[in-house]
Amino acid sequence: LWTSKGYVKYRFANLLPKDRIPMSITFSMEICSEAPGYREGWKSDITMWVNDVECATWTSTDDFGSRRGRYTPAFWPAGSSQYGILVTWEIKTDGTYVNHNKASDITISDLGLERNPFIQMTIGNKEDARYVGGFNLFGKTFGNYEQDILMELEYR
Repeated sequence: LWTSKGYVKYRFANLLPKDRIPMSITFSMEICSEAPGYREGWKSDITMWVNDVECATWTSTDDFGSRRGRYTPAFWPAGSSQYGILVTWEIKTDGTYVNHNKASDITISDLGLERNPFIQMTIGNKEDARYVGGFNLFGKTFGNYEQDILMELEYR
C-alpha cells in the first residue's frame, strides 16, 4: 500500500479478557517514505494513533528502490519502491517507544483498551508534519521482511 499523504486505519479484534490489565501493546510493520518512483533521502514523518490517541511519530529517511526487495515479486517494476524498514511502536505503562527509543509519554492506560470491542491503529502523515513524504506499507510478500502488520497485546 502506498500514499503520498494521508492515513490508513486498521481494526484488530480486542481479545483483552475482562479481568485483565493491559501492560503493553506493540505494532510492527515494514514501512518507508513514498516519492514518485522512489527517492532515497526522501524523508517522511509517519505518525501512529491507537484508538484515536496520537502515540508517536517516526521519521523515515528514505523511499528505498535502488535494489530489489528480498520478497518483492518479479512482476513489481524496477524503479518503484522495493522495501522498507521494520519499525516497532510499543505503548507501555511508562510511555511509547519507537524501535526501543522513548518517543512520547503516552501510556497504555491512555488508550482505553477496555472500552472497545476492537483496537483501531491509524498510521499516516499529519498535515502539519515537518516532512510530509507519504508512506509505503509492505506485507509478507513484498519488501525485506516476511510479515504483515503485527499487533501484540501483553496483559496481566
